[in-house]
Amino acid sequence: MIATDKMTQLALLDRCETLSHTGIAGKERFLQLATCLSKKNIQPNKVLDVGGTYGTALWLKEMFPKAEVTVLNKTKNDLKSWSSVIEASADCFDCSKKYDLIFAGEIIEHVYNPDGLIASCLESLEPNGVFVVTTPNMANLFNRLFLLFGWSPGFYSPSLRYNTGNPFLPKGDGTFGWIGDHKSVFTWKGLIELLKIYHFRIERCFGFSYGEPQAHKGISNREYRPAAGGIRKVLNFFIPSFLKEGTLVVCRAPLSYPVELLEGKKLGNIWD
Repeated sequence: MIATDKMTQLALLDRCETLSHTGIAGKERFLQLATCLSKKNIQPNKVLDVGGTYGTALWLKEMFPKAEVTVLNKTKNDLKSWSSVIEASADCFDCSKKYDLIFAGEIIEHVYNPDGLIASCLESLEPNGVFVVTTPNMANLFNRLFLLFGWSPGFYSPSLRYNTGNPFLPKGDGTFGWIGDHKSVFTWKGLIELLKIYHFRIERCFGFSYGEPQAHKGISNREYRPAAGGIRKVLNFFIPSFLKEGTLVVCRAPLSYPVELLEGKKLGNIWD
């Protein structure tokens, strides 16, 4: 039985984050996902955590203790001592087995080729398998207000060292890894439409907040505190899901699909 009460989940997430090299942002998405999977009585035997870390894989194992949880990441520090790992890039990978559930949390915005990630997951899922995607929502309420005044939106920066063009965003200290390399950003509608192109059947969509009262654990144990975290959480509670900071989509793989969809896995760029 999946534990869905808030305090139990937050305590579990804090423990998972402590043991991980990289922090777990947007903990609210895990609360919503746990509730959704519990209501649907989803009990997978094989789980793949794409772009995951030791912390997120541990959370999945706690949710599904009988399942084999494999974490896919190209950064060894994030894999640590997890028993079942695939060292590969999230935007193009091949698996020797099929999975009942694939979790792609906060990774699709980091890859150059989002089609490659979606196509790789499509190929790696059992027919009717569960695919879960979470990513920042480019069209959230705050970004709409920022753009209205000509400011840079959140979750995106032309620099990997500094936030620029917005007086409300923390500027950064000039070290790499502090600013997220979000180079493939999505709106709520854009992500859903792309998943449908790849024949995924959308089951549930949620919005969530990244505003949290506690500091976020960044890479190499650097910490930063979300700006106006309390206000953001309150506002995100009242606004519609499609205006919230993050998007969580739970969908199902098709029973069959045209093989042409897998061409999205091709590496390279448009100049090759």
